[in-house]
Amino acid sequence: MMTIQQFFFWFDDILKPTEPMFRLVPGDKLDFKLTGTSFSVGQLLGHIPSALMFNAKIMAGDDWPVKSMREVLVINRRQSSIGTDEAILQLRQGIELFKNAVQSRGEEFFQEAMIKTPQWGEVKCWRFAMSVGEHHIRHLMELHLNLKVLGIPVDTRTLYRG
Repeated sequence: MMTIQQFFFWFDDILKPTEPMFRLVPGDKLDFKLTGTSFSVGQLLGHIPSALMFNAKIMAGDDWPVKSMREVLVINRRQSSIGTDEAILQLRQGIELFKNAVQSRGEEFFQEAMIKTPQWGEVKCWRFAMSVGEHHIRHLMELHLNLKVLGIPVDTRTLYRG
């Protein structure tokens, strides 16, 4: 369990390398995919901030628009591809929306309230917030791997510090 302040300290730390990594994406490589079933680089640029915006709505009290993980995966495969500038704008918006949603719930809600998810059933709000950060980390690592395969000079410092 953690406080909102502790969560924000961790969340800001994991988000820190995102914008600098987005800036490394070459505009002519947005259609690149590691595999035939992977997100393209442009889809990753769209998915990372849109996931923050989507989860901000859930954190704020909206119901999940889907009822199963299968529905989530089908929707994700339809993710739009976007460019770096748009991705950075959406990232900033998604971060602000998500943090505002967390803050607006208050400390007691963050500690004790339950949020329904298709992945795990009901989980404590703070645990849901952590899963949003974990999701972000996974896709940031995926983008990092794409950049590495494309020959962009990235290393673990890029992934952890931007």
